[in-house]
Formats: sequence, C-alpha cells, structure tokens
Amino acid sequence: MEQVSPAVGYGHPDGVRISPEVSPFGRLAGQVIDAVLFVGTAGVGWLVWAVLVAGRGQTPGRQPLGHAVADVRTGRPVGRGRMVVRELLAKWLLWAVLGVLTLGVYPVVDVLFVFGDRQRTLHDRIAGTIVVHKWGVDL
Repeated sequence: MEQVSPAVGYGHPDGVRISPEVSPFGRLAGQVIDAVLFVGTAGVGWLVWAVLVAGRGQTPGRQPLGHAVADVRTGRPVGRGRMVVRELLAKWLLWAVLGVLTLGVYPVVDVLFVFGDRQRTLHDRIAGTIVVHKWGVDL
C-alpha cells in the first residue's frame, strides 16, 4: 500500500481531523457537476475553465466542492501536465478504448475501485493520484 503525507494545509479549517480522501459520493458529485457544466457549455466553457484550474489539480466540477487531485506519495496537488495525462489518457482514452474492447466492463470496474483502498479508481492508480479535500488553501 502506498503511503501519503498530507500536504500542509489539508484538512478542515477548524482543525477537525477528517479523512483527507474524498468519499466515493463526493467524487460522484464532482463528476456530475463536470458533466452538467460540459453539456451546459457545449464543452467550450468547461474546457476554458479546466485549463484555468488544472494547474491546481482541479477540474471545473471539483473546484466548487473543494477537491483537488494530489500526488499519492506527497499529498501535493498535481500540475497541469499531470492533470492532462490523468484526465485525457488514464481516464477518458482508457475508458473509450477499453470500454469498447470489454463491451463496457472496464469503465464500470474503474468506477467500482472508488469503494476500495483510499477511494482510488483505476485511473488514479495509473496516474499515481488521489482526490483529497482542500480547505481554504490557495493552491
């Protein structure tokens, strides 16, 4: 099992100890917000917003929820390049290609991994990332 050192500033603003990992349902909320924003802006607004927040390890759907994609080893938010690799290659390209090859089984398995160790999906494991809470921290 990989160990993570939570970055300074992660946790609840009142000092309450919480799990740094976002729950499966919190992650689902981020995905739903991303989908609504993508459809609602015909992809253009979502893409512009994504470019602006990717350097902080976020997507447009994660930003209002206070979530960030972090390196699983350091706990620090990933940069723009790593977000592109995670979102486009490890997530969407694999979903498309392996989804077709496995008749839709791969995306389901990827999503179900969120209920396992530290709420990490397969694409998180491939990219070496974890989704964490970000409370009042300027990333």
